[in-house]
Amino acid sequence: MKNDRRKFLKTSAVASAAVMIMPSCVTKGSKEAAQAVATAQPEIGVGLYTLREQMAADPKGTLEKVARIGYKKIEPFGFDGNTVFGLNATEMDQICKDLGLKFISGHINPPIFSDNWEAALEYMNIVGQKYAVWPWLPEELRNADDYKRVAETLSNAAAAANQVGIQVCYHNHDFEFLDLGDGVTGMDILASETDADSVQFELDLYWVNKAGKDAVKQFKRFENRVPLWHVKDMADTPEQGFAEVGEGTIDYKSIFAAKETSGMQHFFVEQDQSEDPLKSIEISYKNLTEKILA
Repeated sequence: MKNDRRKFLKTSAVASAAVMIMPSCVTKGSKEAAQAVATAQPEIGVGLYTLREQMAADPKGTLEKVARIGYKKIEPFGFDGNTVFGLNATEMDQICKDLGLKFISGHINPPIFSDNWEAALEYMNIVGQKYAVWPWLPEELRNADDYKRVAETLSNAAAAANQVGIQVCYHNHDFEFLDLGDGVTGMDILASETDADSVQFELDLYWVNKAGKDAVKQFKRFENRVPLWHVKDMADTPEQGFAEVGEGTIDYKSIFAAKETSGMQHFFVEQDQSEDPLKSIEISYKNLTEKILA
């Protein structure tokens, strides 16, 4: 198996290098078309954490409902070393192809980054996944030393991932913006202790706002280092709970206008809590297409 994985890594690295060369082949005659593509809004994706109970009960049926709403991209989570939602890579790939869904990104359980990384990369290669995201940091690890250890783990994982065309990212909540002492935050450490090309960020824009930060200023701070966004809204209540995109207080019109500063390539609707998750992602999709991105 190890020999097969080494062969996979070597073959995929060659393929990745070929893809990286392709942009240089764009002719002058297609320059305007390329610029139009660059300024177009990416297709709308959805983070499947929102639908965690539905996916656990009926992954294929839930993905069918996601596709019917109009979503084109998905970001699953929960790779267990062999499967995602009980589906091996071949099964997942076939379901996505049948439904016209692109498996763009995935949240990976933190231990996998160091304990079972080759298996994760192999799964990603089969399903076409291009981003591997560190999703969460337990409270006991939210200190300067452990942020540095996380940065080291991410860097080590990225060394292998980048060779096969997979980008490692870190997904924030609000606690990464807390002062750990002397004005230094977890985000400061993660950014400074990693290479900007090797380790990038998936900014969760709800949690950025929850931390009292301006999203566009964060795009400028991490310019071209934020290929992924999580898009969810903040309820206009004292608790500032979760709301469907376009139903809360976050100015997504202005945020999307600054997407090029962040280097955003993909974004995913997510709502951590909802009484009716499928209805919530349907409302968010409708508001994005008809009001925010129109």
